[in-house]
Amino acid sequence: MTRPVIQTKHETADQAVLPGLPAASYCSDELLDQPEQYEAICFQRRRYKQEFGFCLFTAECIFSLAALCKGKKVLEAGSGSGWLADQLAQHGIEITAADWTDYRQSRDNTRGYPMRSVFRLDHHGNAVALLPGCFDVVLLVWPNLNTPFAEHIAHAMRSGQILIYEGEKNGGCTATEEFFNVLITDFEFLNVETMALNGYHRTFPGLHDQWQILRKI
Repeated sequence: MTRPVIQTKHETADQAVLPGLPAASYCSDELLDQPEQYEAICFQRRRYKQEFGFCLFTAECIFSLAALCKGKKVLEAGSGSGWLADQLAQHGIEITAADWTDYRQSRDNTRGYPMRSVFRLDHHGNAVALLPGCFDVVLLVWPNLNTPFAEHIAHAMRSGQILIYEGEKNGGCTATEEFFNVLITDFEFLNVETMALNGYHRTFPGLHDQWQILRKI
């Protein structure tokens, strides 16, 4: 299998970055110290986003998520291409991928960034309407910046449900300040599980996303 590393001095921008490989296969922010490589890195990141979204999923993170979700019913709220939901389903996880945009259909520019592939979409509609439901876990990956979707999800969850959030911190490029306020007031952080998951997390240079695992109080 070709190693999908981010651009280095002797490689070309034509090489694709793919998800699902071991964490050691991906380079880190050290490449930002090489200005001549930055344009190629940005090109690869844009191409990856069109297929899989913003999060760079490592094999270890997928395995850890599958272990965390084993025997539980999972909702991926705002599933995008559904790549992660499809991977977890292949690990035997009972998961519903929900998104209000069906990326297989033509759309205008106001309905999410373009994605070329849809791997899984079980519910075409607002995931908030499915909550609290009978789900044990809600998976929320990179909710859009300055839209209330993430905070609506957090509010709609019931006590005891687990939220697995992946994105940047408050003040970054995901969700809203209100969403992070809800996390502080209505959720408890599961630090041990969070640290274990982030131990194998990798990001594209210039992005600062991470995993957080929380339980609704």
